[in-house]
Order: sequence, then structure tokens, then C-alpha cells
Amino acid sequence: MSTAPTLRQYQLDTLEAITTSHRAGLNRLLVRSATGTGKTVCFAQLPQALDTWLANFPKGERKMLVIAHREELLDQAAAKIHAANPGLHVTIEQGERRASFHADIVVASIQTLSAYKFRRLHRLLERMVFRIVIVDEAHHAAADSYRSCLAHLGFLPKADISENEEADVANYDDVLVMEQALAGWDKVAPKDRLLIGFTATPNRTDAIGLGCVFQSIVYSYGMKEAITDEWLVPIKPWVIETGTSLDDVKLQRGDFNQAQLANAVNNAKRNHLAVAAWHEYADDLATLAFTVDVQHAHDLAQTFQNDGVRAMAVSGETPKEDRRIILRQYQDGQLDVVTNCMVLTEGTDLPRTSCILHAKPTKSATLYEQMTGRGLRLFEGKRECIVIDLVDVARRHSLQTSPVLYGLPPGLLVKGKDLRETSEELERLLEANPSINLEQLLAGGHLTLEQLRAKAQTFDVWTVPSLGAFGAGRALNWMKVNDDLYRLQYPWADGTEVLRVQRDLIGRWEVSVMLRTKEGESRQRTIAADIATDDDAAGMAEAFVLQERRSVTKLKDKDAPWRAKPASEKQVALLRKLRVPPEKITKGITMGQASDLIDIVNARRHR
Repeated sequence: MSTAPTLRQYQLDTLEAITTSHRAGLNRLLVRSATGTGKTVCFAQLPQALDTWLANFPKGERKMLVIAHREELLDQAAAKIHAANPGLHVTIEQGERRASFHADIVVASIQTLSAYKFRRLHRLLERMVFRIVIVDEAHHAAADSYRSCLAHLGFLPKADISENEEADVANYDDVLVMEQALAGWDKVAPKDRLLIGFTATPNRTDAIGLGCVFQSIVYSYGMKEAITDEWLVPIKPWVIETGTSLDDVKLQRGDFNQAQLANAVNNAKRNHLAVAAWHEYADDLATLAFTVDVQHAHDLAQTFQNDGVRAMAVSGETPKEDRRIILRQYQDGQLDVVTNCMVLTEGTDLPRTSCILHAKPTKSATLYEQMTGRGLRLFEGKRECIVIDLVDVARRHSLQTSPVLYGLPPGLLVKGKDLRETSEELERLLEANPSINLEQLLAGGHLTLEQLRAKAQTFDVWTVPSLGAFGAGRALNWMKVNDDLYRLQYPWADGTEVLRVQRDLIGRWEVSVMLRTKEGESRQRTIAADIATDDDAAGMAEAFVLQERRSVTKLKDKDAPWRAKPASEKQVALLRKLRVPPEKITKGITMGQASDLIDIVNARRHR
């Protein structure tokens, strides 16, 4: 008999964040929780966590609906939910299985609910009232099928209802209509129901933000935090450069065209290179290999088999019973390698996995994190996960590799070092060379940390980044850190204050301010959040300065007369201390130019 697991602190914090946000009046919430940290275990507790609110409704109207992205995940989710709620009736709506109208919790796939113009969903809604709706793998929620389903459930306006049954296709024009409809929706939307999305990373390759569905990210627990807290094992990465060119592969919905990609990478030379890398860095470790298509999965598995490795391929074409047997053999140690095409990316518990082999190049951070996360779960005797990235020549594209999971640049080549150690070394490099612009340094291709250190000594990064459209109409002298972050720094009180305009994980903008005291303490507060555009956010930020920091407006006015005066001795001395190249500190340098150079250093030190 299965029993509910003891919740970890971050899971308890997640439930608290959900209940607190719900009490504050929000009812479309998003939770970010890293792959492998037990999202299902967490949302299985919601009937208990929200029991006080549910008690406001008649007993037969306290039901919960869980929407999964793939039909294969339904039984797994239902089992975990039942373990956490043994007194509740959990049922599945899928295929020939029909959910009982007497059930307390229904688990269904989006394919089932959206089929035949949502006929299956309408059947449920005729007899059932769902107070709680969970969307698992919620990064898919911007797709037409999901938004239409949620509109039928009363969470989104009817303007969003579409007849598109494809599970992960989002029409950008429809989303624009939806966002316009949402503007006044929350004022009239029913508040007697709660939507919660769970995802490892709320990003889509088609650049459509999840703000078209959810109001706020109420809790975030990332992969890096989970590794630090030892709920996931550390990553030990190896990058193998293949020489295969992807420059002729076109993009489709933000990632590579899969047919063209398969033609480019599924060849004997590259597959042999993958097997050789596995023997060198992960020999005998339980390994999941991710491939582009079905043929690639079988060809790579055959290459392993020809080399004496116990390997099998699984795909959507593998009969379910055969797939179940293969995965059981793998988990029992009878297989060393399972190659797969898009069937083990979501919701698969194979904790024995100690190596991830990325034979499928991708531009999608979401997909990459999902694939890598399959190897990070805790398991007896497992101390780390080897991640092998096959990196192809992609001058026109930015490929995802393991360093990005730790907030490191994707062009950084990491060879066998724990990502935690690499992150610390890069931080020391940035401290010693505060002028480094990593994007510029890595623009020419992949570099090791040692190569990056050498290149930093000769690379000219002392150019003030253009604000572009963000600078239009601005009165203050902002500094651009990247496309998602702009900052304004000035002296205040007993230290230095930094005003930030930053895009959040669901594509909305927020304005925050942080005061760093001379004693090294930091105090931060959010001024405004959930702002639609960077222009609106910048306007709010400048209004804050005008109203609450009026004394610094002359200092940060981009057209202030002092900016044209010659740089002061203090400024020049500071520039030299900051290791600004002598040729940049010319006799004609102005106070404004010197101030901008100092701001560049501060912006890169405190990204």
C-alpha cells in the first residue's frame, strides 16, 4: 500500500505561497519547480491545503481536475494523488476510460479534453464542478488547446475559445486578442475557482509568454537551488564538439525544424562519436540518450549495441507494453542505455539514471532542462550526473548546453568540472575583470574558462551599450545590462541605491529598488510588478525617482550640463583603479563619459 511522502520545506513553502496568493485575490497562479523536485507530490496536497476554502462549497462541488500534457503520465499522477488523499476518489478520463461523476479528483490529458471540439470536457462539466484545476507542465498552457480548455472552465474569457485541438500550438495573433480580452477580464471573472500551473521553466520557444494565462509566479524553486540544497545531484558536464554544421537547418516555432535537423545529425560518424564519448566519460552508467526522431533513436541504439553496450530505443511508435518492459529492465539494471525520441522528456521517474547524453541539439531552454532533469533525481549510491553535450557548429544559432542550467553562458565549454565550481570560478574572473562583457567575448564561438580568461585580457568591452527603443523619451541616464534588465545607480542615504527595470519569467516587467549600505547590507523592495511593457515600467521607475528621489534627478539627468564638463581627478583615479584601459581615459574625456564607464563596471559586477 502506497503512502504519502513527507513534504520537503520548499514544497511546504510552495503550498503556503499558493494559499497566501489565493487569499490575496489571485486565482490564476504559476509555480516554477525544477524537474525532479516532485511537482506532482506537491499539488497532490492541494485538497488538504485548501480545505478551509473548499468547505465554503457544497460537498459535491469541491472537485479537482488535473490536466497532463501526455496520456502516458495519467496513471503515474493518479497514483501519487491517491497516495496523498486516500479518502478521496481519484479517477482518469482518457480513451475508453470515463471518469466517474462521483469522483473527487479527475486526471485527464489535454488531448482527451480537447478532442472532438471539447466534447469530453463538456461531458464532465455537465455533471461536475471543478474548484481546483491543475495544469502540469504548464509551459504548454499558452497553446490554443489549453487556453480554450481553460476558457470553457471559466478561467479565461470566451474570446480565447478556439477549435484547434493541437496540444502545443499557439497562434500569436490569437494570443494578442486574448491579452486584450484579459485586460478587463479579472474585474468580472468568477472567483469561485482556482487555477494553478506547475512547470520547471516557464519559457516557450515561440516567445509567447505565459502572462496570457497566469496572473503571477507565486513561487520559484530552480534547479540550481535544488542542487545546492542537495535535493538533486550535482551536474558534471562534458562538451563534445562534433564538427557537424547546423547552419542550413531552418527554425520552426523557435527551435530547429526536426526533419532537417535529423538529416544533419543522424549520421554514422556523429553516432560513433557519441558512443566513444560515453565510453570515455560515463562507461557502465545508466544513461538516457535524447535523439531527434525515431530513426535517430534506433540508429544510435544500434551503434551502442554494435559496440557491445546493452542499449534499446523507445519512441511514440514503441507499443506501450514493450516500452514498459524496456524501462523496467533499464531501472532494474538489465540495460545500460535507453535512447528515446520525445517520450522521456516529461514526468518520467527513472532515478537510476546517472548520465544524460544530448544527441539532440536544441535552442529551447525548457526542453533542455526537462531532458537534463531526468538524470538529477536522488538514488542510492549516486553522487552526480554526467551530462554529455554533443555540440555542433551553429554560427547562426545559440545551442543549449549544461552551463545554462547554472546561469552560465551557453557558449562556455565546461570539461568535467562540477558546475558549482565552474560558477564560482567565473564569478572570481568577473570580480578580477569587472569590464568583461560575456556576450561579446563568446560571440565568436565556444570557449573554455581558461580561453575566456585569456581573451578577456585583450578584448575591448568599453563601449556603452545602446538603450535602443528603451531610451526613447527617457529623461534619466539608464544603463542597459541586457534585453531583460536596465539599471540606474545613484548614491542614497548611507550607501548606493540601484533602481532596476526587469522582465520576469512570464514576460511581464517589474520595477525594484535595492539599497546597498556601506556596511555591506542589502535591502530590496518591489515598487511595481506585472507591468505589460518596458516603456510603462520605465515610466513608473522615473516617476519613483521624481517623487521619492528628487535630489538625484540632476545627477542622473541624461542631458544635465555637468555631463559635458571635463572628468574630475576623482573620476579618473577611480577609472584607473577599475582597470579601464589607459587609451579610454583620454584628456578629452567628459564627466558624463567617465560616469558611464563607471556604471558599466557596476552593472556587470551586480547583474
